[in-house]
Amino acid sequence: MRRSRLSLFVVPLLLALLKADTSPPAQDREFEFPVLAVQTALRQMGVYRGARLPTLDGFITMSKAQMPHYERPYYEYKIELESKSANKTVVHVKASISAWCQDPEGGQASYQAFASNGRLESDLLDRLEGYLTNHKSDLVTEPEIVQRRIAEVRRREAQAQQRIAELEKQLQALQTSRSQPDSTEFVSVPHPRVSIFAAPQERAAVMLRAQQDDEFEVLEHRGRWVRLRLEGDSEGWVEAAQVKSNRPPSSVAARRAAPATEDGSSEANKGYTIVRENSSDFSGDWAPLKGKTVLYAWARPVGSRLNVSPAAKLKFVQSLFSSRGREALHNSQSKVDGIVVIFLDQEGGVAAAAFSDVRRWLDGDLSDAAFLKRCSLDPPSQFTAARSSHQ
Repeated sequence: MRRSRLSLFVVPLLLALLKADTSPPAQDREFEFPVLAVQTALRQMGVYRGARLPTLDGFITMSKAQMPHYERPYYEYKIELESKSANKTVVHVKASISAWCQDPEGGQASYQAFASNGRLESDLLDRLEGYLTNHKSDLVTEPEIVQRRIAEVRRREAQAQQRIAELEKQLQALQTSRSQPDSTEFVSVPHPRVSIFAAPQERAAVMLRAQQDDEFEVLEHRGRWVRLRLEGDSEGWVEAAQVKSNRPPSSVAARRAAPATEDGSSEANKGYTIVRENSSDFSGDWAPLKGKTVLYAWARPVGSRLNVSPAAKLKFVQSLFSSRGREALHNSQSKVDGIVVIFLDQEGGVAAAAFSDVRRWLDGDLSDAAFLKRCSLDPPSQFTAARSSHQ
């Protein structure tokens, strides 16, 4: 019996269809995200680009024994997105795998397609699920939210630029300060066993006895006292006359704050010495101090001299106003508002100043001449010669 040509054609076609049916269907998974968010995630993951496989083994349905000689295995995904609702998307994914096959019997070489075993599809869906979970805040689809984020990024950028400008300014200041000489002041101890006190008072507790050639950093000048940095975080006070500074007293401020000796007179003005001091109510009629508490100081000429020149007398007054004024202004417990100096020389004389004016003078708001005009110098003849030299 003759075999039909049609039957000869149908048999291989059926075999081919049966072979095609063995290929696993596309895998799908549902995600609680809108389509646009899922699409954005897939694009950011780069899954729309194909890639090479290290091997076909473990990725295709064919067993290793059935694999022909091959090289350069390659895969790519076919992905379809199905929107189920506004915030629900089904992802359908199927991997296409191919490799360059060489016929071991010398036949023609060509690329051959292989059926995926589903490993690549499952891996992609797992990675997509993790990406969506970890980057949920980055997958925004509302234009208003994106606009707000853009504004926030720009605001942070402006703040960063401002901070950079501030740091550059700070760096410039540091570089400028490094190029200038060090302004830190130090004092050394010229004599052994110099007392360092806990407060700027002679009756304060002695913290230590400094030895000759000891050196300390100066933190503050306060009248005839100097605040020093000691070991660690501790501080102490020493009389300025007991130490030697590494700075020359060349400026106006140094002249006004010249260190005082034990008797209260400036080292630069030893024409007088203070013999007594006490605080009490002002008994005079001078308006700036009337009805206020003042510091009275009695001064007599040094040695056997009966009188000192008006220039030296006023210079001593300025020095005493500076030292006692600084002590009062830096002492929170001080209740005096001014100082009155009574001279016990043959000519006599009284000089008075309000500490409010002393502060302005020490701060540089008043010149020497302007400050002296606001003081009470009685009688004026005892200070006229010196005063005219400052005007």
